[in-house]
Amino acid sequence: MPHQDLFVGSVAVILGLSLLAGAVFDGRWLMQLAKPQWLAGSLGKGRARVAIGLVGAALIGIGVSIWSGWRVNWG
Repeated sequence: MPHQDLFVGSVAVILGLSLLAGAVFDGRWLMQLAKPQWLAGSLGKGRARVAIGLVGAALIGIGVSIWSGWRVNWG
């Protein structure tokens, strides 16, 4: 497995864990960012936290998939 796959997978997992932790523990640092503020204004804070948590879980899944050797077949 190329080192770049490990790097990209690791970055995806770290970002996913950060988003998931921020959503679960109601991180003030997360809700001070512009996009989560917009999302909270549009959906409400509770639904915004759920949406951010789902994005975090998806990033974790993508990172683990990349670690396991999954690749997109573009051609």
